[in-house]
Parts: sequence; structure tokens; C-alpha cells
Amino acid sequence: MKEGILSIDLGTMGVKVTLVTMSGKIQRSAYAEYPIISELPGQAEQDPALWWKGIIDCIKELKSHDACLPKLVNAISICGQMHTHVYLDSEDNPIGPSITWLDQRSSEIIEQWNKDGRADRLFELTWNFPTTTYAAPQICWVKKHRPQVFAKTKSIMIAKDYIKYLLTGNKITDPSDASGTAVFDIRTNKWSPEALDLIGLDGHLLSEVMPSARIMGHITDRAGKETGLLEGTPVVNGGSDHSVAELGSGLLGEGEVSCIVGTAGVVAACTSTPVIDPKKRVMCWSYPLEGYWDILGITQTAASSLTWFRNTFDKERSNEVFDEYSSMAEKVSLGSEGLVFLPYLMGERTPLWDSKARGVFFGLTIKHSKAHMVRAIMEGVSFSIKDCMKVVEELGVSFDSVNVMGGGSKSPVWRRIQSDVYGKKVMTLETQDTGSIGNLILALLATKEIRDPLEAAHLVRRVERVDPDPARAEKYDNLFGIYKRIYDRTRSMMAELEAYADE
Repeated sequence: MKEGILSIDLGTMGVKVTLVTMSGKIQRSAYAEYPIISELPGQAEQDPALWWKGIIDCIKELKSHDACLPKLVNAISICGQMHTHVYLDSEDNPIGPSITWLDQRSSEIIEQWNKDGRADRLFELTWNFPTTTYAAPQICWVKKHRPQVFAKTKSIMIAKDYIKYLLTGNKITDPSDASGTAVFDIRTNKWSPEALDLIGLDGHLLSEVMPSARIMGHITDRAGKETGLLEGTPVVNGGSDHSVAELGSGLLGEGEVSCIVGTAGVVAACTSTPVIDPKKRVMCWSYPLEGYWDILGITQTAASSLTWFRNTFDKERSNEVFDEYSSMAEKVSLGSEGLVFLPYLMGERTPLWDSKARGVFFGLTIKHSKAHMVRAIMEGVSFSIKDCMKVVEELGVSFDSVNVMGGGSKSPVWRRIQSDVYGKKVMTLETQDTGSIGNLILALLATKEIRDPLEAAHLVRRVERVDPDPARAEKYDNLFGIYKRIYDRTRSMMAELEAYADE
């Protein structure tokens, strides 16, 4: 293998470690899964020790292909799942499991903040409205329901920042991840003292904020011995997984829109000015590039809806079953013969912000098969993403093409569905591993190999364009209306079902 950077992508379902050449060639990757702990209603936690173990296992696998790997690594660049955070004690050891962004138990905190006006004030102070996915309300939930944990807590770190701490010994975060806490002012890229005071959170528990494209530390002797990497290797500060993937998909400034169909679905548009949505449907977070912001619409469970289906009905099958699902869905007609899926398996974010929303298969008849359900999931997730896109457009961002990435973009039939549902040209890239390319771009900037993000444009190579079919797009528009009405007419019943969640 050739020298390059080691990209670490700490995702929700697993971690991917990739060696990328300085010219953007993905040389080899290794992947390790870890579970989500969900034994109680709304619970979604993880063991941070499994993140670290997964990274070590991945590096060992890469070294098994080339023992010279450590000498080939010019820098380590990391991105990771947003909001998910770790509680550390006085000796910097994790206190129990971490709470992930999927966890919905802080809904009671949000409800209280909405009642007493703190939610509105936080919106004014940070330009982001707090929701159950943000770290701050989850921290307040821990403070209330796990006081023994909070009493021992000396620092709280976002997931990828905890890994950086294990690598370097430094506690540093970046603006893109800090934006997902609900106490970070995106206009100044600083923690908001008033927001922290408003919710009774000590700012000293949080990490120092540094721009994404900076060297935040170097591999320590201890980390080198544990991972097999060379002591002194520089570590890039990095950013949230979705924003770094957007960077790697070509969002090097204003002008293009990207869509990630991963664990969550993300619609992103880059802007040189922060944008506020007075209706509080989409977010505006700081982007990994200094001087830019990210307008975001996020649907809670996108490709993970299909993963849920696999785990529920084909739990003995490997990831190869997704190719089979794609073939099955291709044989089913548009609209899945009258079957509609609402992908609200863990509540929903943009534009509903309803933690009590439920997944729905609507229109089931005896003629429907597994193939119909698979296609309905693909269509339902695409409708959910279209819901996000419509809000982004309403805020003044016009676009006719979308760069798609993530697991949901690997299926040809799903790419066709997306193009027809969105009514947009869907562009796919030479590599779907845009997170690794984004990590490379940040590393090139951090090490001064390049001075301007646009110098990295040649690393983003598009290989396919799918144009929407007007007739199919019109049919999907009609079906989208039905999709919207199903939620509108069942919303109150979804909330009533919450009383049975503990039965």
C-alpha cells in the first residue's frame, strides 16, 4: 500500500478505518460493528469501549495486509456520529454506557423547556431549537434520573472526541459537533454562557472548541502501543460524520446539495451565512470549513429502516441480503401496489420533530409480499427525505441535482426511486466512501498540503447521473400527498400508543 492518511469514521452501527492515498484513492478498509443497547422504551445507548476495540481490530486487519501500515500514515483524520456522548470520571474513565443520538428519553426535558420558555430562549441564543437528539437535554435527563452518574462526571465528550482523547490525551471538539449540543452559538462558534446557565450546565464539563481542519494532537506512547500506530503521528480535529461526508461529496462551498441515505437521512446545503428557520424545522450547524454553515434536514431512520427489516425478518443473513432486497424491489411496481411505509421507527426529526411518531405500513393486503414491503421502505424513506428537501427549498436554496451517498445510494433501484420521488437529478460518486474523502480533505488542509478547499475538487469524481422521469415523478407526488396525510391523521393515535410502550 502507498502512504496516505488513516480515516476513522465512527458511525452509529459500526466503525470504518480506511487508508486513503493523498490523491484520494481508497486503498483498503476494515469495518467493525457494535450494538445499540435498547432494552427500555426510548433507550439507545452504546458501550464506548467497543468503539475503541473496533478501531484497534480494524487497524490490526489493515496491518495484516501490510505490516508497514504505521509508517504509511501521514496523519489520522476522524469523523463520527453526532450528539452521542460519554461521561468521564475524575480519572477519565467512562461512567457506564454512552447515550446516542437515537435515544428519546429526554422528551420529558424538552416538554418542560417548551412549557417554561427555555426552548425558545435557547433558540434565540444558539439559532438551534433543542430536541431529544441533542446532547444538552440528554445530559439534563442524566442529571435528573442518574444523579449518581452525574455526581461522578468531570467531563462530557462527543463520541469521536473521546476517541481523539484516547489517541492524543487532549480533550477537544469542533464546531460541527458542538453545534449538536443545543448550547453552542453557531454565529460565534463558541459555547453560549447564557445557554449553559439557562439549563444549569457547567461549561467546564465540555471540551475546548477548535476548527475542524487543525492538528489537535499527536499519537501518545500509550495509544501507539494499544493501536500499533506510530507515536507522534498527527491527529486532525475532524468533524461530525454527516458533514465530513458532505465535504467529501463535493460541498466545498456554496452551490450544491448532498443527500446521505445512511443510518439517518440527511439533506445538506452549504452556505456562507448562517440561516435561521423561524418555523424550527431544519437546523443550521457550523460546517467543518471555516466561514461556512450547513443547512440540514434530517430524517431519523433512513437506511437503518431496511437494516431493521433485515434484523427482524432475516436476522441470520449477512449484509449481502441487501443486494437481494434491491433485486426484489425492482420487480415491484411504483407505489408498491398501494403499500405505504412511514419510517418513524425511532420518532422523527425534520420537519415533524415528533419523538412519539411511529413506523407504519399502511395499505397491507393479502397480495402484498416481502418484496412489496422492501420497496415500500425504499419509497417511504425517500418521501421522508423529500419532506426535508421541500423545507430547504422554502428557505431559498434552489437546486436541480443532488449528490447521493450512504447505504441507500448503493442500490440502483433505490437511486431511481429517489430521483423520481425528489424530481431531481441524482448524482453518484466514484466512491461511496465520501467520509474518507472528507477526512482526507480536512487532513490536507490541516497539514497545509492545500490552502483552499477548492484545491481538493479533483478528489470528488461523479460517475453516474439518474434523471427523473416526469410521469413517474408526478405519480410519486400524488403518493407523497397520501404519505403526508397518513401521518397527519394518525399522529394523535401514535401519541396515545406511548401509554402501552411499557406493557
